[in-house]
Amino acid sequence: MTPVEIRSASAGMAAAAAIDIRRSPKLQTNFIDDEPQWRWKPLGVGSASSTLRVVATRWRSLEHRTREVRAETPSDGQIVAIVLRNENVLFSVSGRTVHDGAVTPGALHVTEPTASTRCVFRGPYDVLHLHVPNRTIAEICRDFSDREPTPFCSQPVLGRDPMVERLARALLASESIGGSYGRLYADAVSIAIVSRLLGLNRAEAPERPRVAELAKWRLKRAIEYIEASLAESVSLADIASAAGLTRMHFAAQFKAATGLRPHEYLLRRRIERAQEKLAGTSLSLVEVALSVGFQTQSHFTSVFTRMVGQPPRAWRQAQDDTASCSFGTRRTCLEAARSLRSYPDQLAQPC
Repeated sequence: MTPVEIRSASAGMAAAAAIDIRRSPKLQTNFIDDEPQWRWKPLGVGSASSTLRVVATRWRSLEHRTREVRAETPSDGQIVAIVLRNENVLFSVSGRTVHDGAVTPGALHVTEPTASTRCVFRGPYDVLHLHVPNRTIAEICRDFSDREPTPFCSQPVLGRDPMVERLARALLASESIGGSYGRLYADAVSIAIVSRLLGLNRAEAPERPRVAELAKWRLKRAIEYIEASLAESVSLADIASAAGLTRMHFAAQFKAATGLRPHEYLLRRRIERAQEKLAGTSLSLVEVALSVGFQTQSHFTSVFTRMVGQPPRAWRQAQDDTASCSFGTRRTCLEAARSLRSYPDQLAQPC
C-alpha cells in the first residue's frame, strides 16, 4: 500500500469514527488501556457501530522479575504487537518459538486468529497491542477495487518497520489530546498502522545482501557490558572489545541483530534505567542524569523528551498521579479480569 493509499484508507475509517463520536453521549478520555491480563481487550469495545474500530491496549511494567503469560487470539480478529522498550523475552506462537533473547524498540509481530501464544518476560517490558477486527482488514482492502482482502500471517520471526514504529509512538500521543479529537486522531493512526502492515504483507522483499547478525554469545556479552556501564562513559570500541570484535565488524552485526546502532541502544537503555529511577526513587533529576551516564541535566532532558515524548519531570509527575489512584485502578482491573475468567493468576500490577 502506498502512502497515498494509506492516507485515503485512514481518512475513510477515521471519518466513520468521527460520526460515531458525535453520536456518543460520553467522550472517552483514555484511548489506550493498560492490560490487567496480557493481550486483554477491554470489555464493551467492539459492539454496535464500533465493530470496525482498532482497539489499542498496553502491557507494561518496570518490575525486575520473570513473568510467564499465555493467551489465545480471538477468532474474529488479529493482534499486532509493537515493542516500545528494550526487553528480554521468550515468545512462542502455537508451540513454535518466535524469539528468545533481547528485543529492541520497534520490533513487531502479528498473530493470526485462534493462535495460542506464550511469552516469558525476563524483567521490565512495554508492549503496544492493536486488536484488529477481521472486518476492518476486509473494509480497508475493499476500498481498493483491484485488491482482495489480504489477511495478516504470523511470521516465524519478529519483524521491524521504521514507519510502524513512528506511527506507534504517534498513537501514544493521543492520550495527551483527549476528547473527540483525540479519539479521531487515535482511530486514524491505528488504521494507518494496519494499512502499512497490509502493504508490507503484499510487497515483495527487495533483493539485497544481508549482513550477518551478531552471534548470540557475542550479543549477550555486549549487552551485559552495556548494562554494567550505563553510569560510565562508553565508546563503540569498548563495547566491540567486550564482544571480541573490531569496531567495523561489530557495529554492522549489532544493528543486524537488534535493529539499532550500538550508540542508539546505549541511549535507550540509559533512558529506560532513568525511568526506573524516576518512578522508584526520590533522586533529583540531576542525580538521575548522572547515575545513567549523562554529563549534564540539559542533555539528559533533551534525550529523554525525544525518546519518551515528555520531559522527565512531567513524566515522573504522571507516574506519581497514577500511583496515587492505584487502589482504584487495581480494583477496576481485578473486576474486569474476573469477568473474563481466563488466566486468573496472570493479573498485572498497574504501572
